[in-house]
Amino acid sequence: FYSFVPSMSWQTKARFAFAGAVVGAGAKYGYDEVLRKREEDSKPHAVLLRLSGQIGSGKGSAISSSKPLNLQNYESQLERCFKKKSGAVAILLEVNSPGGSPAQSSLLHSRLLYLKKKYPDAPPVHAFCTDVCASGGYYIASACDEIHVLPSTIIGSVGVVSPSLGFVEFMRKYGIEDRTMHAGKSKIGDHPLAPRNPEAILQKTAILSELHEDFMAKVVAGRGDKLKHAAAVAYQREVTGESEPWTIFDLLTFGLFKSVEVTADHTSPLFDGSVYTGVAAVQLGLADSLYEDMEEAVKEKFGEDVRIKELKPKPSITDLVEELSEGGLKGAGASFAEGALSHVNSALVEATTK
Repeated sequence: FYSFVPSMSWQTKARFAFAGAVVGAGAKYGYDEVLRKREEDSKPHAVLLRLSGQIGSGKGSAISSSKPLNLQNYESQLERCFKKKSGAVAILLEVNSPGGSPAQSSLLHSRLLYLKKKYPDAPPVHAFCTDVCASGGYYIASACDEIHVLPSTIIGSVGVVSPSLGFVEFMRKYGIEDRTMHAGKSKIGDHPLAPRNPEAILQKTAILSELHEDFMAKVVAGRGDKLKHAAAVAYQREVTGESEPWTIFDLLTFGLFKSVEVTADHTSPLFDGSVYTGVAAVQLGLADSLYEDMEEAVKEKFGEDVRIKELKPKPSITDLVEELSEGGLKGAGASFAEGALSHVNSALVEATTK
């Protein structure tokens, strides 16, 4: 090498030699890391993906680490969960969402079912719910093979809501006039600036009912006979303090006789929008089991040698800044790399100026 650059000073040659040693060491380390990761991947492990936040459309900000929970933002990670074959004993979805968009909830639910069909040899999917798994969050979780909850998890809310306010009296009081124009009698619907329109209310109610029917159908398809509607009725009577005794009609209606099945519709306390704690959810069939610590629960179910391997999203600018600001080995490693690059740059500058 040196014979090709006789004009270089010994300092320049030393810099190149140092840079070469750094690159060689890095390549060796990288190769060792690849082998290590392959060996680790072949060991029993569970793949973890965290699904957290409000369910809605959009990609979110590149600056912030927070982003909406939707298929667009999690599609590739879900695919990776199911693609991992050797050694994977379970797919873990940590769900922490109060719900949001019915459409985005449906897209995530449908993609989970599709991936289970696309990869029939994939391990079972387990939802581990944390703070809240309600409404759209539960919609998504119902596609999993099992649902696990903390005793304090708030779960359920199988229903649909459309918040709305009316300002007609306020406008009349302060002399404000609504001049909204529209073509098509149903275009403005139940407008907050206009008096209630009975026809528009019926139309909105029909839409909410259709969305609710879809939600209930997905939960029934996912949970099936695990749902305990009769127990939910008894639980609701207990917590609401209803003192009326059960009649023969009640017993027949809510299936306390084994020969009669409960109809899973919007009249069931499980489907009327009610929320439950994790303890009650397990009793009523909305969830399968309680857990205190995810790692402990996974080891108890799949073996002590199973480790959890998390799939993390691409870091945002904020995440990168925080990581660069951390001290310790990361800071030392960054300084070392910066010094090596500085040596290489200086050597190149000197070589080109001779």
